[in-house]
Amino acid sequence: AFAFLANARRVGNDLDGAEEALASAWRLWQAGAAAPGPLAAWRLLDLEASLRRDQRRFRAALRLLDRVRAEAPPEAAGRILMKRASTLEQMGEAERAIAVLREAAPLLDQAAELRLPWVLRFNLTTILCQLERYGEAEALLPEVRERSLALGKELDQVRVTWLEGRVAAGRGRTAAALVAFEEARREFTTRELAYDAALVSLDMAALHLEQRHTAEVRALAHELLWIFKARAFHREALTALRLFCQAAEKETATVGLVRRLVDYLARARHNPRLRFEARAAAAS
Repeated sequence: AFAFLANARRVGNDLDGAEEALASAWRLWQAGAAAPGPLAAWRLLDLEASLRRDQRRFRAALRLLDRVRAEAPPEAAGRILMKRASTLEQMGEAERAIAVLREAAPLLDQAAELRLPWVLRFNLTTILCQLERYGEAEALLPEVRERSLALGKELDQVRVTWLEGRVAAGRGRTAAALVAFEEARREFTTRELAYDAALVSLDMAALHLEQRHTAEVRALAHELLWIFKARAFHREALTALRLFCQAAEKETATVGLVRRLVDYLARARHNPRLRFEARAAAAS
């Protein structure tokens, strides 16, 4: 149980608490290792790899995943590869992450859990967008949308709409991108998903700034004020978001600032120690 408590704390960005709970899990597991139980060692290693990834100890995470792959049953291989791809993507190794996802695809298509193939294709499309390979990303979108509709999870469908907006923006279809972004922003705000609402708002702001629509950017900044009371952001992320809001109010925000902020928030989501380089952002 401590292993899953550690994982819950990790997801909640309490990395110190996750480390403490994981240490308890290993101590208790080793004390009972002589009597085989329902929790195999590879599952603990798997959860530890996720924590090391979020701690940005990427090499340690990859080493753990190698051990997990060697010890886990064959049917777990696809999910383990997805974790490896996520770690590589966060390391900035996008091309390697794509290769691993493509290796995992046929394995996950045979998995019992129907959502995993959708997650894989969603992640693949997202990474292609990061690499500005929008044509490849667009080719995947119909299947991503179709699978999300089949699963029937509304929040997944909202995330697909956001992704469709990113592809449209990358392909130069600004009006379509803004419609998709606004729909996603509205849904994230209604659900009080502060981090996602902020990111999609910044995507919108970048497009408006490209068209010199500073009034629209200022309005977006005003609509983000609720986030400062939502307690969904750690201090460094809030400081970075406040910088955007102040720049938007003064009509001094730039596309460069917004792009750097989007990149920072994506990396800082599970890393409260990562600081936003305000001077570099302002210079851009």
